[in-house]
Amino acid sequence: MKPIINWEALQSINRPPMPSPAPDYNWDNSADMYHMMAEMERTYTYNQLNCFDTSSDDTVLDIGCGPGRVTCIMAERAKSVTALDMFPKMLAYCTSNAKARGLTNVNPILMDWNDAQLGGPIQKHDIVIASRSVGMQDVMKLNAFANKYIVLIAWANAQNIPSIQDEMFAGTSGEGETSMPGRFEDRRVGYNTTWNMVYDMGFDPNIRIVRDGFTKDFRSHDEAYAWLRQIRPFHDQYLPVFKKNLEPMLSENGDGTVTFRKETRSYVIWFEPIAIEG
Repeated sequence: MKPIINWEALQSINRPPMPSPAPDYNWDNSADMYHMMAEMERTYTYNQLNCFDTSSDDTVLDIGCGPGRVTCIMAERAKSVTALDMFPKMLAYCTSNAKARGLTNVNPILMDWNDAQLGGPIQKHDIVIASRSVGMQDVMKLNAFANKYIVLIAWANAQNIPSIQDEMFAGTSGEGETSMPGRFEDRRVGYNTTWNMVYDMGFDPNIRIVRDGFTKDFRSHDEAYAWLRQIRPFHDQYLPVFKKNLEPMLSENGDGTVTFRKETRSYVIWFEPIAIEG
């Protein structure tokens, strides 16, 4: 049966489709930043991946793996993880991060998910994950590659990476522009549209909202400023503004160290694949 509501159209209001890479657009330009953000999000990523069960016999496909934030944790739990990304620097970060954590069961594949076909270099996997990636645009394609679960992860009507960075770096560029639009303002077209869209396709989706965020410990305030400003570099003249922005996000610990923390929320929708007739 066809759904009676066009959920994809509603979803596009607040979360437009990720742009198809053009010749002059390359996500690798942001690879260093995403690597740093993934490092700070690691402890919160466990909240997301704890929502569904993973067996040591499971094979996992991480679509749009980026620097390996999801890949590395799933590799700790599963038999193997296929890390798919179309950008070489992102995939290189994923590979090096897995190696640094002693993980030998990660198989990196440089490929555009839009070009992936079942039976080629990408076979069926037990768990297929699309976390804030291009894979979320075609649930039925995810279904074709999954044996056990399909997992969707995104921001839960809450701040995302661009909006958090805009808060951190407000007034440091001299231009007042944001790198990407925040997409959490209108809860009428948030994760409810994704859940209903999946349900209307014939799946029985589970959903959980989890605490998400970014945190890192530093030996001092100066070390925190020096490390964090690399996320979005700026001229020294804006350092006082940057320090002021970070005041609510930095806390001093009893041993003299400093902790950066900025929390938000993510949703996890997971469901079993279904057989498609024909």
